[in-house]
Amino acid sequence: MKSLFSNGKFLAVLAGIIAIAAVVTSIWLNPPSEIRARKLDQVRLSGLQFTENAIAMYYRAHHALPAGLNVLDSENRWLNYKNWHDPETQHPFEYEIVNETSYKICAVFSRSSDKEDNYYNYSFRKHSAGRDCFQQSVNQNGQQ
Repeated sequence: MKSLFSNGKFLAVLAGIIAIAAVVTSIWLNPPSEIRARKLDQVRLSGLQFTENAIAMYYRAHHALPAGLNVLDSENRWLNYKNWHDPETQHPFEYEIVNETSYKICAVFSRSSDKEDNYYNYSFRKHSAGRDCFQQSVNQNGQQ
């Protein structure tokens, strides 16, 4: 009768159990839904930053805020439709002029920001889950 330890069967079974445990732990600690939500929010943050920069450039050129975000498509070759639209729903970010130099821009986030999100130096980096709005201003030179 052969022992369980013969021919490396025990080591193969043990390696299989360890591999399965590692995969299960990885999924439990970083579920695919959380990874997807984090990536979508990063795309939203990037889009908001592109939009903020495009609004400042528009302001420098026209000495006024754009009437709507769709105006920016023809004004700025770096900004396009996908930058000012939610990557998941394809709805545009909400944009509202507050006064001559201030505007409000809103997006719907999948999750609240956390310490890991703070390595981006975006003015939007701190946000809550769900709809969150940011009031932004440009000075007379178009700077944020």
